[in-house]
Amino acid sequence: MLTTQKVARSSASAAALRGQYFAALCLAGAIAAGFFMDALTSVLLVLSTSLFFAVVRYSRRYLAGDPGQGRFTFWLCGAGACVFALILVQNLLLFALAWTGISLSLHQLLQFYSHRPGARLAARKKFLISRLGDCALAAALALAYATFGTWDFAAMFTAADHLRQQGPAPLPATVHWLACLLAFAALLKSAQFPFHSWLPDTMETPTPVSALMHAGIINGGGILILRLRPIIALSDAALLLLALTGGFTALFASVVMLTQASVKRQLAFSTVAQMGFMMLECGVGAFHLALLHIVAHSFYKAFTFLSSGSVVADRKTSGLIAPRRPVPAGVLLSGLAAALAVVFAVSYGFGAHTPEQPVLTGIFTLALAQLFWTSWTAPRTFARLPFGLLLGVAFTVAYFLAGFAASHVLAPLQRDNPVVTAALLCMFCVVAVMQTQLPRAAQVPWLGRMYVHARNGFYFNTLANRITMAIWPVRMTGEGL
Repeated sequence: MLTTQKVARSSASAAALRGQYFAALCLAGAIAAGFFMDALTSVLLVLSTSLFFAVVRYSRRYLAGDPGQGRFTFWLCGAGACVFALILVQNLLLFALAWTGISLSLHQLLQFYSHRPGARLAARKKFLISRLGDCALAAALALAYATFGTWDFAAMFTAADHLRQQGPAPLPATVHWLACLLAFAALLKSAQFPFHSWLPDTMETPTPVSALMHAGIINGGGILILRLRPIIALSDAALLLLALTGGFTALFASVVMLTQASVKRQLAFSTVAQMGFMMLECGVGAFHLALLHIVAHSFYKAFTFLSSGSVVADRKTSGLIAPRRPVPAGVLLSGLAAALAVVFAVSYGFGAHTPEQPVLTGIFTLALAQLFWTSWTAPRTFARLPFGLLLGVAFTVAYFLAGFAASHVLAPLQRDNPVVTAALLCMFCVVAVMQTQLPRAAQVPWLGRMYVHARNGFYFNTLANRITMAIWPVRMTGEGL
């Protein structure tokens, strides 16, 4: 028995060592080819290194004694190396290779427990969607070379600045197609509607994989947009695609998240919603806030998944939980008025007499109003009016300070479409008010029916599963592949 355990540990150590060699080889190749160093690279490198260290350290004990620990470590190191390469490389071709390497490594991690049909189905669904994104990125590679004559980031960005300085002259059609293809690839990578259903289904993987995926790999689409923002910003069509798809995804996933009973599925739909909101930020030109969103969400989601076992207990002991009864109309109006007053007062103090990003400022105001509604209806005395106001002011000051700091890393781009702004704000306002009235849903027949449909993700997951089974069938038995 002891001999068998020693052999298993030796095999796991050898496989882990091979994974480390593989990661070192990938990084050496990226560095040898040259790397692109700027403020964005520095921030993303610190973020990814911190997250990868935490996940690897957690997985050592989580999978201790598992016969597949060595194989897991190999592919985990491979995924981490490709993420580092994605951040460091200096041309679009190497970026695309690292992008594909991340997807292939993640595919192996998603079907780590290959005897589980659900894990195989989710992995295959993700694989097919990723290949569609690879096709879009491959087409973008061809268009980029045809347009700029190079894949080097510095040369491409210089040419993009030259096109921007031409003024009102129409841009070549290839530039718009290139920007839209890059935006489409990013939307697929970050699980945006209607290609989102694979993410909530990948819950049968080891917890470290969930943490790495939700806190790191899912940001691949955002990294693509932020890295190639000088090119994507040339096309209003690409920005509109990001804003509308991201905004709708954020709303859709938020509604579905509220109906989920499983903590991990709530976290998964939360990730989809947060990625949608990040794409919305990119679509309205707030690239600095998108970067800030990536950093904050990554650390939060990694911590949440690695401590998911205590999430239920934490929510029960928290004073800021969803209300158990509908929020009165007077509280709704007073909370919204207080949020507007706080946001405009703090923004005026920072010298912003008019909102620079109307959509994002309006959404933040709604989030602040929701904080007031929740805190003012909480049963505990410490979460009453004074505490809610002080907490709201503190959050607002922190929001503007963080945005000011992030603007020195990535310059924002002013994009304001009144129709899109009004539509998105109306949708977010409706969802925010609906959330305060959830306890009343059981008393209204049509809301009760909508609750059932929302809990099933409006059946987009079922449709995606049927398409996957038709293309790449999975034997729904306990046998391995």
